[in-house]
Amino acid sequence: MRKFLFGWAAAAALLLGTSAAQAGPLVYDQFTFVIGTLPPATFTASGLLNGLAAGTLGGASWSVGTGMVPGGTTTATIPTSAAPPISQIQFILNGNPGAGAFGAPGGSMAVTGLANVKAYGGLTLLGVPVTVGVPTTIQPPVVSGIGITAYANAWTTQTTTIFLTTPTTMGATMATAMGLNGLVNGGGTLVMVSALNVITSISGQLPSFAVLVLNYLPDVPEPGTVFLLASGVAGLAAIGRRKMR
Repeated sequence: MRKFLFGWAAAAALLLGTSAAQAGPLVYDQFTFVIGTLPPATFTASGLLNGLAAGTLGGASWSVGTGMVPGGTTTATIPTSAAPPISQIQFILNGNPGAGAFGAPGGSMAVTGLANVKAYGGLTLLGVPVTVGVPTTIQPPVVSGIGITAYANAWTTQTTTIFLTTPTTMGATMATAMGLNGLVNGGGTLVMVSALNVITSISGQLPSFAVLVLNYLPDVPEPGTVFLLASGVAGLAAIGRRKMR
């Protein structure tokens, strides 16, 4: 009887020992840039991307490979309040020059870009390098009477807030963007948000948010796990036959 119990325990240990899984691969991401109340600009990557996720909710971790954040260009029209006449701020986003590794609720990963201040006719008066997704403040020298400061923060799956310098017509004194952690066993959807608060001397404040949506496939068994599980089942069957005899 003791041999029988020992055999069952050994087989159970074998089965439990083979339950490890690989991290779920990144299969889809979408980068959305929201400027104030303007329609969002969205850039999409697809296919099997360089990134992995593991764990569940508060115990989750994930990564994004270099260059996996899709870049693009979007333009905000701003009110003219001073000379020279300013018509637009254009954001050119280049994606992420380096990989990012995160643990719940998030962390830092740079998405670099350029903010161009444009006059009527498309003339670029001032180009300001910006970095989204890492805590940073950029305040270049004043050019042509234009001052601009950009504040950014890290990525989070929770909520990020920009406090407005003046209330909106609805009386709001802040703008927010909400993230989401939907990882279960290394698979599911993550929504990471980061604020880019742009303040200019000619048109006030442009609250902007970056939203990065990441989708990971569920964990898959390690190579050989299925074979080991089958071996464990066969061992249990053999133990049962010996007991019967």
